[in-house]
Amino acid sequence: MKRFFCLLTIIVSSLTILAQKNTVTEEYILRFRDVAIENENEYKIPASITLAQGIIESGSGRSSLAKESNNHFGIKCHKNWTGRKTYKDDDDKNDCFRVYDTPEESYKDHSLFLVNGKRYKDLFLLDKTDYKGWAKGLKKAGYATNPQYADLLINVIEVYELDKVNNSDYYLLKDVVYEDNYAENTIDNSTKNTSDKPQQKNKKHKSLIERLFGNTKWYKRKHETVEQRKRREMDEKIQKMIDEKDVKRNDFEINFE
Repeated sequence: MKRFFCLLTIIVSSLTILAQKNTVTEEYILRFRDVAIENENEYKIPASITLAQGIIESGSGRSSLAKESNNHFGIKCHKNWTGRKTYKDDDDKNDCFRVYDTPEESYKDHSLFLVNGKRYKDLFLLDKTDYKGWAKGLKKAGYATNPQYADLLINVIEVYELDKVNNSDYYLLKDVVYEDNYAENTIDNSTKNTSDKPQQKNKKHKSLIERLFGNTKWYKRKHETVEQRKRREMDEKIQKMIDEKDVKRNDFEINFE
């Protein structure tokens, strides 16, 4: 009987952890939070805006361009690019995209693009906490062609509370479990050329609950909070965008001058 209650306790505890497990987007935020904050400190671009754009443009790191080329912002080569390149069908057949050795390089290049772009100079007059002003300003300056781009940025920031991402006491001590899936999905471009196939994702061991009960979505959805439901639904929306066409890159193309 004692053994039975011990097993029951383990099962209940495991189910509770499963219910609190991050969405892919939450894992992405925790993975790149410090990078976005560092860029904010250096380039004065709100970390909330940088993360929201990374989430939208890369599908929280799930787009083929992000996984194979570490390009998290869909930046194309253009005439000034002297680094490595990859080619994918986009607006035109075999469009040229930049390849980075690490995702961090992609984040820095994105910051430099905004800093050096004349059309975005007025954004730097805004307060770093004014994410709505930044979102609307990016759309007005022609960052993306999607008419709903500003609203989408604001929605992502508010659903995932990215405006609080600088507050480590708040954001990192939430009841979430961080697993770094991105190291598994990202190839080392410093040793591989773009013609190589991406590394296969390592198979993860199934949890006790998954072995006992199989699919655990029913439990997580039944016990999720309103906040968790909103984040799950947003994550599913982002995944749908990926499935349609790598975060609809045609709609979110970056315009270089």
